Amino acid sequence: MMRDLSRSQGRALCLAIVGFGPRGLAAAEYALAAMPSCRIDIFDPSAFPAAGPNFAPAESPHCLLNLRASDVNLPSPVLQRLPSFSAWVAQAAGQDVSPDDYPSRRSLGDYLTLRYETLKQAFPDALTHHRSAVLRAWKDVQGWWISTHGHEAGPFDEVLLTLGQPSSKADPTWEDWRARAARCDVALSAAYPGHALQAKAADWAGKTVAVRGLGLSTLDVVAMLTLGQGGRLEHGRYIRSGQEPACILPFSLDGMPPLPKPDLATEPRFTMSDNESKALRNTLECALSLPPDTAMEQITQALAAPLYRQTGQDPSDWLARECASAGAQDMSRAPVEMLREGIEMASGRRPASVGYCTGQIWRALQHDLRAVFQRCDSRADTRAVILGFDRGLKRMSYGPPLSSARLLLALVQEGLVQLSVADDPEVTLSDAGWRLQGRATAQVMVDAVLPAPRLEVIEDPLIRTLLRDEVLREDPTTGGIAVDRAGRAAQGLSVLGRLTEGRSIATDSLHDCYGAMTRAWAGALADAQDQGAARGVWESSQC
Repeated sequence: MMRDLSRSQGRALCLAIVGFGPRGLAAAEYALAAMPSCRIDIFDPSAFPAAGPNFAPAESPHCLLNLRASDVNLPSPVLQRLPSFSAWVAQAAGQDVSPDDYPSRRSLGDYLTLRYETLKQAFPDALTHHRSAVLRAWKDVQGWWISTHGHEAGPFDEVLLTLGQPSSKADPTWEDWRARAARCDVALSAAYPGHALQAKAADWAGKTVAVRGLGLSTLDVVAMLTLGQGGRLEHGRYIRSGQEPACILPFSLDGMPPLPKPDLATEPRFTMSDNESKALRNTLECALSLPPDTAMEQITQALAAPLYRQTGQDPSDWLARECASAGAQDMSRAPVEMLREGIEMASGRRPASVGYCTGQIWRALQHDLRAVFQRCDSRADTRAVILGFDRGLKRMSYGPPLSSARLLLALVQEGLVQLSVADDPEVTLSDAGWRLQGRATAQVMVDAVLPAPRLEVIEDPLIRTLLRDEVLREDPTTGGIAVDRAGRAAQGLSVLGRLTEGRSIATDSLHDCYGAMTRAWAGALADAQDQGAARGVWESSQC
């Protein structure tokens, strides 16, 4: 895949970034660090550029990060005097913040907004924000052009798509429910934006609310339906306000909630030795070029040593079952029992299981995993298998704050929440509401399932047009957009984020926004401009 920036010699490079949440901000920071004279046009309809919808300053305070403030370590490639997030949070609060605190997502949005405003002050002529959605992009002899509602902009030397989660088709079950709900006295709602859900929930007092999904988003929903309606948690017991729903029914295929991260006092128990970390990094690098089964065999063998040291148990059976079918080891367990054990392991009151330790070790490897995926030669089928292993472990590695898990358990003990096992087809809708496997009927359904990053469900007009024009192409192994290791999808067009999963990994993390592929994108662009002529950044066969 060739990058030709020869026509930009002697003038500032013109870039367009489409979608400007945290990843778009990171790309702008890296681009200006590498090419201080470049000009960047930002296209994003949001009123909160840089924060994006996930971290919007208007979001509910009950939507928490699943990272401690002290664990948010974002590089500052160009803003050297910017305080760290944890220092900024403490300063904004006017008091010391506990190292074990998990701030609200909106506080991170405020911090990202500060970074954006600081970047604009440092480069007053570099950034232009167009508060518009992009409908189409195309290339001619002058460069790339962008079309919004009634406006065209360009030409650009480079267009970068950092769209986060583009608009997607509703799945058939949800579409059917939506059509039928309009004729019934029932309500449907998306989980986000959280402030909108929390406002709607004021009308749901005394009703039964079903929540589709049982991941991190569901814990946000549960908090907004309880704490967000005036309830409170005291000494491990939930105190009702009287404004909550009568019952909340989160359901999923296995009914299992994600297990919480360990508290600060317990976390050192899961630290790997330098030799263990090095062995795992080396194994990951080698495994990517091996056939999938051989790769996973080597990865699980490398995991076995720290797992045995931490648990005193042989982890081979658990790991083999995890590779075959993620979570199958616990399918016979009661969800509430798993939740209680997770809380006890996270707080150090119970020895950690092989599964819990695996999640914490894998979490510690996330930075290395992203870097290895970005820089190493690899097989697409092997990347896909490792990506599946990573997704399966998220129930252990991407867990919520311990406080969120304790709230959920308190609500279960209070009888306000019932964790349910159900598949969508087993949920029936009548005029009275949704009935879950013969249990209580819910008058409200909340969707807390994030669409998978697969092109087949994307409705965004820009993505659909670029696919139709064969500018973008699908990676048949992963279902995402085919890109090279610097995010290049075509000459002058790059994509970063969830839609590149398979070439990249662990893209849902905030740290991935400032991670290896974003740095590689800016570096490859700067190298190409410095050479001032056609240059092969990476061959298209590496996509």
